[in-house]
Amino acid sequence: MPLEVAIPLFLSLLTAAIVAVRAVVTNGAKAVVLLAQLKEKVEICLVGIEALRMVDTEQISRDRQLEQRLDDIERYLQLASCGDWPHPFQMRNGTRPGTGHD
Repeated sequence: MPLEVAIPLFLSLLTAAIVAVRAVVTNGAKAVVLLAQLKEKVEICLVGIEALRMVDTEQISRDRQLEQRLDDIERYLQLASCGDWPHPFQMRNGTRPGTGHD
C-alpha cells in the first residue's frame, strides 16, 4: 500500500477510534450520573414508603383501640340492660365508665 494512501487511512481510523472512545466515555459518564440520581431518588422513595408504613401502623393501632372501646361499650350496655346496675365492669384501658378519661 502506498504511503500516500496509508497515512490518511491510518489517520482516519485513528480519528474514528478517538471519536468512538470519547463517545463511550461521555456516555459512560452520563450513565454514572443518571445512576447516581436514580439511586438518590430510590432512597427518597424508600424513606417515603417507610413513613407511610409508620402512618399505616399508627392507624391500625388506633383502629384496634377504637374497636376495643366499642367492644367495651357494647359489653357495658349488655350488663346495664341485664339489670346489673351498678356493675363492677371496668373498661380494659383501666378507666371506669363515665369518668371522662380516654
